[in-house]
Amino acid sequence: MKECPYCHSDLPDDSTFCTYCGKPLKKVTMKDLEKAEEKISKQREEKRDPALKHNPRENNWSKLGLMLFLVSLIGLDFIVGSVVSACGMDAKFVFIISFIGYIGAIACGIMSFVIDYQDKKKGFQPNGNSKFAMVSLIMSGYIALLNLSTVILK
Repeated sequence: MKECPYCHSDLPDDSTFCTYCGKPLKKVTMKDLEKAEEKISKQREEKRDPALKHNPRENNWSKLGLMLFLVSLIGLDFIVGSVVSACGMDAKFVFIISFIGYIGAIACGIMSFVIDYQDKKKGFQPNGNSKFAMVSLIMSGYIALLNLSTVILK
């Protein structure tokens, strides 16, 4: 255990800052900062599989799926659906179109995962954004089922 020279609190041996008063336990130099940056960059490189080659092909399916989801949700369901309902017309047709958009977003999310899987099988690094693909799959599925059950099938 190490003791803080300012507040005299007990700290772990590897501490560089006091967790109680926040003051540095040793003077931080540029070399220390460079070492920290080097360590972080090494950790980032280790996360990628070094056996896989750089992928020249782009995978934009996840971005397209997220865009379809947002256009269907905000543009069609919220804006167009509200305007059509405010005019006294039946908004069912708008929700059917947005349902088709959600199905397209789900298909784009699946395509993103399929292309990344195929690239990995060929020895390339996957370059699709799996988080975008997951959002387009899960959220589009949820909202599509919600539209289907509450508006379209009524």
